[in-house]
Amino acid sequence: VSTQSTGSSGINAEYGDSVPNPRFFAPGIRNPVSLHCPIPFKELRFGTYHKYVSYSEEAVSSVFQQLLTLIPGEIKDVPIGHLYLSKMAHMNTILVETAQDMELWREQSETLTPQTKMVYSICTRSSLRQYMQSAAQKTRAIKIFKSIFDQIDIFITPTIPILPKKIDEGALAYGELDEFNLTLTMWFVYLANLCGLPAVTINAGYSEKEGLPVGVQLMGPWWREDMLFEAAAALEQQLKEPKRQYKP
Repeated sequence: VSTQSTGSSGINAEYGDSVPNPRFFAPGIRNPVSLHCPIPFKELRFGTYHKYVSYSEEAVSSVFQQLLTLIPGEIKDVPIGHLYLSKMAHMNTILVETAQDMELWREQSETLTPQTKMVYSICTRSSLRQYMQSAAQKTRAIKIFKSIFDQIDIFITPTIPILPKKIDEGALAYGELDEFNLTLTMWFVYLANLCGLPAVTINAGYSEKEGLPVGVQLMGPWWREDMLFEAAAALEQQLKEPKRQYKP
């Protein structure tokens, strides 16, 4: 089980004290896996956005749909507005923040690959106005998820909508700029990063034809990692350990 959770500064800036300070959420607990969830797995409310996850490859969708059958109760369809704008806001925020290291880039320009130089060049094209627009969209996305988590406890999607791609031998030595596949692999994970939401990924199985792993991502409300670990552990216990049959 792997988790991701961004810092709290962005959330507190948007909502002030309405989001609990983590110091008071679980005092004395250092290992997040040991968090106790007061809500049993069978009572957790799950939701997804079927139109959003429908962009997944068939092999990924098949494993994802099988996992959904392990979840007790109804899985609520929860539409998310302004997905494209949130995606652009996430990308632009990263570009602007990366541009802050331009001095380091200039010092090491001789050691960088052409792909890396191209990325840094793109970073410098973002304006302050675009950054402020991205911040405004981030605020909107946070408010959307605040409303969503009034209806459900856990938002579930595939981890990525495609099967893992083979790394080209040249990329291992020189790197590569595969914008198409990079965009696809970020399709479901950028929302957690943009909004500062905790998320956990588990292995849900393997594609039938290729034998490649397929992950499922669970997202929860701010500071509720306990629910994510509760749900992830329960689902892993129910999953039959699939036989790995990778076919190169």
